[in-house]
Amino acid sequence: MNIKLATNKFNIDENDNGMRLDNFLIKSIKGLPQKKIYSMIRKGEVRINSKRVKPKDRIKSGDLVRVPPNLVYPTKDSRLKIKPDSLTWIDNTIIYEDDSFLVLNKPSGIAVHGGSGISGGIIELLRLHRKNIKEDLELVHRLDKDTSGCLLISKKRSRLRKLHKYFRDGRVKKNYIGLLVGEFDKTNFTLDQSLKVIRANNNKRISIPDSEGKKSVTLFNRIKKYNNCCLYNIKPLTGRTHQIRAHAKFLNSSLAGDDRYGEQPDIISQNTSLNRLFLHAESISFPSLTENGQIFKIKCALPSSLKKTLDEIF
Repeated sequence: MNIKLATNKFNIDENDNGMRLDNFLIKSIKGLPQKKIYSMIRKGEVRINSKRVKPKDRIKSGDLVRVPPNLVYPTKDSRLKIKPDSLTWIDNTIIYEDDSFLVLNKPSGIAVHGGSGISGGIIELLRLHRKNIKEDLELVHRLDKDTSGCLLISKKRSRLRKLHKYFRDGRVKKNYIGLLVGEFDKTNFTLDQSLKVIRANNNKRISIPDSEGKKSVTLFNRIKKYNNCCLYNIKPLTGRTHQIRAHAKFLNSSLAGDDRYGEQPDIISQNTSLNRLFLHAESISFPSLTENGQIFKIKCALPSSLKKTLDEIF
């Protein structure tokens, strides 16, 4: 069943002040495919105060956002046909929660949000599961569908804005554990290589090295060297699309199990039980939201399936 958008004008109030335009439209026009939202922006059909805009532009209190009139989109029920009582497993993924935010240990294989042919991601499932709780659940950042680990979700609009500022100011520190295929002599190194997002021949988005792309910096610290692979702590100092995976490819390598940036099956997938991307967001830290000077840090243990893979490496 489809319904027509009741209005094509949105008056921005204080609750949405500072939000990215694309995220605001995704939140406000639930059910409209993200591909359609980005297409409307690209074609100039979305305006802020009568001016053309870009997806990353931030809206301010008092702005008037216009979208095309007579916009038709699917109802909630047609988008996500899942019974809330079947989502109790989500409770087991919550590793920290307070009044401001929660942290999930996101499983591999689940997208963080719906779109691009995915009816519902972890944020939609979480909202459905907790629909009787009064809170404003929003993704603070993103993880690739096949990456597991720490995912930060805000519960208040004011906290979302503050956490986004922490990200912009470089005050959020993230550490990943990744298994790189190949032989590496270096134990610790920094890779500073700008990346640009393009559409590959299969129409999937990938990041490629490009001097005119966005600055992208990743730190690699070796944990252990195995035959034909190395386990690394990986710290992205910037937050580009597929940054770690693209930088691994730039090193003439790939993360084990990566079917987008590496050739599959790789030697690790061939000789172990690995059936996913070997990339795990192990920890996230940032300054306290209560201005007490403390640093909040939380860790997600390496999944048992990845530990098993390490035990199986010949």
